Amino acid sequence: MVLQNESLGVDVVLHELKQRHVEAFAVLIKPAAELPLAKYRGEIVRAAVSSGWIKSPEMKLADVGEMKVSAVRWLSEKLASVYTEAMEIDPKE
Repeated sequence: MVLQNESLGVDVVLHELKQRHVEAFAVLIKPAAELPLAKYRGEIVRAAVSSGWIKSPEMKLADVGEMKVSAVRWLSEKLASVYTEAMEIDPKE
């Protein structure tokens, strides 16, 4: 899956998520109510990096802090949607 927003300079390719990816991500995320919104958004992106979600480009945790605020916001929202979609059960199954 590709998450791309040219105007924000975001071009991220995700691995196909496996159970290990979502488990690691879930362990790293604190409830949103415990953090200021900007910190929470950064933590979502860092959790995706730490959990091996991102295939390319190669990202380190420190890279998140150097991203534009708007790029972190956009990417965190997309990653949260990917997580939600991965956790949903198709009612047809």
